[in-house]
Amino acid sequence: MPLTPSSSDAELKPLSVGEVSRTIQSRFSDGGRPLQIVGGRTSLTQLALDRTPSETLTTTGLTRVIDYPARDMTITVEAGLRVEELQNLLAEQGQTLPIDIPAARRATIGGAVAANVSGPGRYGYGAFRDYLIGVRAVDGRGRLFAAGGRVVKNVAGYDLCKLLVGSEGRLAVIAEVTLKVRPLPEARTLVWLTMGDWDATEHALDGLTRTQTRPVAIEVVNARAARQLVQ
Repeated sequence: MPLTPSSSDAELKPLSVGEVSRTIQSRFSDGGRPLQIVGGRTSLTQLALDRTPSETLTTTGLTRVIDYPARDMTITVEAGLRVEELQNLLAEQGQTLPIDIPAARRATIGGAVAANVSGPGRYGYGAFRDYLIGVRAVDGRGRLFAAGGRVVKNVAGYDLCKLLVGSEGRLAVIAEVTLKVRPLPEARTLVWLTMGDWDATEHALDGLTRTQTRPVAIEVVNARAARQLVQ
């Protein structure tokens, strides 16, 4: 039976991957009671559509850093680690996970992967399917499985890691992730352009995609939004 995200009042907070497995095994043996799988609760829009009463399983108790060989530009952490904590740890080594994740102080890395969260930076840096190279997860029967690993390379065949990106807890509980990281940029520059009409905007966007100094993020906002940004 698949894990079913839904709304609930009760909350379960496993502190290890083994506890996640045992919790789900127990629910499966007890008739397959549905569970809502949550992390930092920063991206619950789709999950809120399912109103089946159930318990909630939160991954916020899974916060360990499993392995961080900085020279290899990879890191393995448990799914409940807050994104801000992950980025702070990487910054100590001059590295970063270059994905724009809103509410980084609350968001968990496993939840961000499960929701496939990204922002304007995906234009230049990509999204989670470009950085997730390994995963450990628990299926709807409580069975622990793993896919991928620490080696950064392209391998022919079915990529289970990419399947779990954006799955929102419906296929499995993501318990641990291995990610590629990148060096922190030496400098960043913001360029603000004001256009008179959409044709001029479209022409400018076309030019930006052709320039050798290609931007890593582009956002187009209307006049009202622009006024809010500069206030």
